[in-house]
Amino acid sequence: MAKSQSSIGVLLMAFGGPNSAEEVEPFLQRILGREVPARRLREAKRRYRLIGGCSPLLEITLRQARGLQDTLNARDHKFKVYVGMRHWHPFIDETFEEIQRDGIDRVVALSLSPYESKMSTEPYVLALQKAMAASEGKVEVSVAKGWHTHPLFLLALAEKLQEGLLQFPSEARGRITIIFSAHSLPKRAIVGDPYVEQIEATIRGVIGLMGPFPWRMAFQSRGSERREWLDPEVGTVLRELRGEGHRDILVAPVGFVSDNVETLYDIDILYRQEAELMGMSFRRSPSLNNSGRFIEALSHIVCEHLGDAMRSAHGEVEVEN
Repeated sequence: MAKSQSSIGVLLMAFGGPNSAEEVEPFLQRILGREVPARRLREAKRRYRLIGGCSPLLEITLRQARGLQDTLNARDHKFKVYVGMRHWHPFIDETFEEIQRDGIDRVVALSLSPYESKMSTEPYVLALQKAMAASEGKVEVSVAKGWHTHPLFLLALAEKLQEGLLQFPSEARGRITIIFSAHSLPKRAIVGDPYVEQIEATIRGVIGLMGPFPWRMAFQSRGSERREWLDPEVGTVLRELRGEGHRDILVAPVGFVSDNVETLYDIDILYRQEAELMGMSFRRSPSLNNSGRFIEALSHIVCEHLGDAMRSAHGEVEVEN
């Protein structure tokens, strides 16, 4: 097949999640690489039951893919956007096989985890490289990254933050404290990675759009392993703010572009209950999901990346590490 704009694919890569109650156990087994302890399995099933029985991540990511494809193709290009998951169906290698069957010869891959580390984004690239090595034929693949400060991404976050602020009565908005939250990771596992610095850069960018207001950065959803995790944890910050006399709290989950168990349970249920028990007024800004501004941001990220890739290495594209 001759290379042309009609053969450009986009692969959105996300973590994955169980699509039914029956899939919770095998999903966790894949993550852990072993049998799931009974107590941990019961707790996981309880959390998913409280948010509807399964993860909404796949459906949200598919909506993002459809929106991105429509937006890209409105610019007189012919793109096909695919979804591949790291830990559940459709797996990245399964989707890569589909890309080959469709005759796509050029692919832009984009991890929907904006912040880079050996534990967050690198496994997506490794899974993609493994799929490429096992494939027949030649597909040119490049990975778009470094978009955590893209102006449209920051604008999309700022718009959701504004929606969150509007959940409070007008008389309370001048005393709201924002907690920017992201997924905690083991400290030793990300030494030398830009993960924390990139989250901080995103926060500074959003603050630049919103204007000055009281805020803290915190981490959530740490694993059960006995390691030293990134801190402070959201619950710790809530207790500190309560002790300082703060009552109105808005959590902005800048570490997650889509709703999942970390937003729907950890924030909306666990942290909300903790805050309300301390007499605090607690809200969360909506996730980006398939909002128009976020889809616009993704389309610009893809197009700008393609422009850079086409100008480099005499048109040859490589998977970045």
